[in-house]
Amino acid sequence: MNMVSKKKQNTPAKRKSSPKYNPIFERMSNEVGGVRCDLGCGFRKAAGFVGVDFRKGPGVDIVQDLSLFPWREIPDDVASIVMTSHLNEHINPASSNPQLAALINLLKSKGVLTEKEVDSTVGEYNFLGGFIRFMDEVWRITKVGGKFMMSHPYAGSPGYWQDPTHINPINQATYAYFDPFAKEPVSGQFYGLYGIYRPKPWKLVSCSYTTYGNMEVLLEKRDIDPSYNVSTDNGLTSK
Repeated sequence: MNMVSKKKQNTPAKRKSSPKYNPIFERMSNEVGGVRCDLGCGFRKAAGFVGVDFRKGPGVDIVQDLSLFPWREIPDDVASIVMTSHLNEHINPASSNPQLAALINLLKSKGVLTEKEVDSTVGEYNFLGGFIRFMDEVWRITKVGGKFMMSHPYAGSPGYWQDPTHINPINQATYAYFDPFAKEPVSGQFYGLYGIYRPKPWKLVSCSYTTYGNMEVLLEKRDIDPSYNVSTDNGLTSK
């Protein structure tokens, strides 16, 4: 064996550093009911929940812009319950800007930006559908069988139109895009919408609404199953 091969053999493998998650999750995981997350909590966080918001304030445990992905301080499969109250209508549903993605790739190729710099400041910058990516990130942090509870204005209602920051209209069929087995409540027919984008799978448990008021929706996280036709990269994201 030559000296080069000996040196290579004796060099320890480089260990990948583990993510540094907020310690609040370890503490709450041992409590009755487990971890519960209030995304977009504002200054009125639900009692017993981890508060996440883009602004610092009373009750905000994690400062995170929920339109930037991934949410690095929140681990995978940690939450038994996730809730949002008047947040979903604020999530930009658009895909990422292709010109911006091309510019970032160009700057990386020329050595102006490093992968680490982009990862820490921009995060993912090439995805199809911002609201789809948001839902996938909620799926990531939720345990299989965990619940996602949400309330928001019905698309086109006075409450939706009154706020100048509302940009994501949602109606009773929207969440059928996230459930491979969602049925139309009146006819009982399958919506057949899930296969269009193939996001991470949810079960649509309940959806109540008034067309002039709010929607109350409950989803349950499904596990990945090959029959759902979910690809390894979710069929959506790439860098």
